[in-house]
Amino acid sequence: MGQTIVEKILTRVSGKKVTAGDIIYGKPDLIIMYNWPGISDKLFSIIKDELKIKKLVTTEKIILVIDHMVSPSSVKDAEFLKNTRQYALENGIKLIEMQGIGHQVIIEAGIIRPGMFAVHFDTHVPTVGAVGAFGLPLALDLLEALVTGEVWLEVPHTTCFQLTGRLPDGVMGRDLIHKIIHDLGPQGVKNHMMEFSGPGLKYLEMDDRIPVGSQCTWAGALSAVFEVDHVTDVFLKNCGVSDYPILKSDSDAEYKETYLYDLGKLEPYVIAPPLPYKAIPLSEVEGIEINQGYIGSCAGGRLKDIEIAARILKGRKIKEGFRLFVVPSTKNVFKESMQKGLLNVLVEAGAYISSPSCDFCYGRAQCLAEGEKAVSTGTLNVPGRMGSTKAEIYLASSAVVAATALNGKLSDPREFL
Repeated sequence: MGQTIVEKILTRVSGKKVTAGDIIYGKPDLIIMYNWPGISDKLFSIIKDELKIKKLVTTEKIILVIDHMVSPSSVKDAEFLKNTRQYALENGIKLIEMQGIGHQVIIEAGIIRPGMFAVHFDTHVPTVGAVGAFGLPLALDLLEALVTGEVWLEVPHTTCFQLTGRLPDGVMGRDLIHKIIHDLGPQGVKNHMMEFSGPGLKYLEMDDRIPVGSQCTWAGALSAVFEVDHVTDVFLKNCGVSDYPILKSDSDAEYKETYLYDLGKLEPYVIAPPLPYKAIPLSEVEGIEINQGYIGSCAGGRLKDIEIAARILKGRKIKEGFRLFVVPSTKNVFKESMQKGLLNVLVEAGAYISSPSCDFCYGRAQCLAEGEKAVSTGTLNVPGRMGSTKAEIYLASSAVVAATALNGKLSDPREFL
């Protein structure tokens, strides 16, 4: 019996050949954290004060990213960031700050590569599956990985998504994952890996793959992974990465289910409030008045997101009274967007541009008031995510956000392309 991509990865990190359903201890290649009060500081406190561990055996595997509270707005925030930096310095932990959103920075920097096994306490670590890695969300169970260098897990079953066709102009990778959530529901691939392959994969850019991994959890998935192909190779080459395995599932690998999706038949989909799995066609809510738009987060803010927003907004003005926030996901994306003149186009149209951080996604850098509505490329739309619990959030592609900014109501981007 052949193996799936995740079975091959877990075979390497466990030291024995595995198949779905096996219980194993695996050694992560990377242990990723970001700064978050009550989690990162709590884990460090347990290690230092309760377990009395002076030096972690996993130090060289840990990546600590400061991408929340990037601009501290209080002395309390500033002290938290100071303590985070100090802990990293004292313990020899690699710290990344002022570079952007961690999930995307580690991909661009070549820190995460095909075939690697990474763990994080955040549910959006499956983002790394875009380059053929396995990102496992662990919540506070991350303590096991930090202290022992291993994690206990059951080898997941895999559901295969075979892609054909090519995305139409104005339809993006975000629409693909929303369509899957719409079709399968919040438990459609419960605790499974979502594996993406097929002849249509070569037409799916890296910037379209990243949001699929980020949002796979709302279909119930444990994680997601894309087959390594030419698109992966070109992207990693541009990132200065050349040494990695070409991972594909074996032809006789066993899948729990296989679904076929024709990219050419997709249309814009949105996630409607108040649940992150309430996926519906944009056409069902088109015309609803919106107050604010956001392009950014670990599920958006890539160069392609900014390019298509600039195409839609070029030579036009955002509707008076509408607020559009554009936050490139990484420093590199910000720089390239600036060099290409894309940010100028957005500013001239009336957008507000900010440097990379997670702070816009959860309402820290901007807030919604009671009764307001937003359309966002962020990761969540639960009440209170971006401010008032009586505000509403629609999740959508950057193309939908840009089109909506022009009309002040949910709009189909294909009308402007």
